[in-house]
Amino acid sequence: MSAESVSTPASLQTFLTELIDYAGLFPPAALPLAEAFRLYTSYRQAVESWMLSRFIIPAARLAELTTIAGRSSTLTAPMTFSTLGRGGSQPEDFLHNLAADLSDVAAFRQEHGAGVVVDVLETRLPAVTIAHPDWLEMADEQIRAAGLRAFYEVPAGPTWQENVAATMEAISHLNEAQTAYPAGFKLRCGGVEASAFPSAEQVAWALTTCQQAGVAMKATAGLHHPLRRYDQEIKVIMHGFLNVVGAAVLAHVHPLGEKDVTTILLDDNPRHFTFSEDTFAWRGLGATTAEIAQARQQVILSFGSCSFEEPRHDLRVLGFLRPEGD
Repeated sequence: MSAESVSTPASLQTFLTELIDYAGLFPPAALPLAEAFRLYTSYRQAVESWMLSRFIIPAARLAELTTIAGRSSTLTAPMTFSTLGRGGSQPEDFLHNLAADLSDVAAFRQEHGAGVVVDVLETRLPAVTIAHPDWLEMADEQIRAAGLRAFYEVPAGPTWQENVAATMEAISHLNEAQTAYPAGFKLRCGGVEASAFPSAEQVAWALTTCQQAGVAMKATAGLHHPLRRYDQEIKVIMHGFLNVVGAAVLAHVHPLGEKDVTTILLDDNPRHFTFSEDTFAWRGLGATTAEIAQARQQVILSFGSCSFEEPRHDLRVLGFLRPEGD
């Protein structure tokens, strides 16, 4: 997808290009598959389609999508997908379910050929400390052999930080051993309950830990809006995607510590986030368009959102994008 030739600064286009993975199947939208896929198809024709990236779907539902979408003649351009793995409570279950995930992906690719690109597998790891990750190495080897890039999520819980640190170290070693399809980390930034939202300090720790390990990340959940804001329905402060992605980009360019990153995550003033033709800046810190592009490739791939309309609407309201109809 390419950005439209509108009055959008190059730095903002680079910052937002293919940033939003559409997750309409998941709460709070929780749309039926046929409706979510219809919307995704329509968004691909929108003026801001350049902001749209993959359609997120569980691997177990790929066959259902084939029934809905029809044969390869109806999937063109091609359409890109990120699949969600089944996961597992124990390493043995995880590996067993992974085999089913990879089989589903292979069948979907064979059915639709060049009409689809399935290049990412997002999967939640077992809630065990990864002290001896032989099973993770085995899983990662299979995922890469299937031509997929894995993003591993660590379940929330009292040992979350310990397990994330161990997972980062394991991913870093795996990426050193095999450079094709580098694995990454998936950070959950919210959910449908207040307890699902990590603090700004926790997000900052995860971002800086990723940076130090040289591990790319993608984010998911609770990032419908550009800037940090209080949600009346859930009764919680939600993180903003400009905050999270902006902090990741700036931490890639500057030697920022957790405290600095936390400050960016806590900022809800749109005037502090500026985009010119050449530079994205937050207060006194800046990143060139080239540095943004590098960070988007190496540091922060995308974020999953069950809405594509809310992010672009808010960006218009805040003045980052042209008002609709202009």
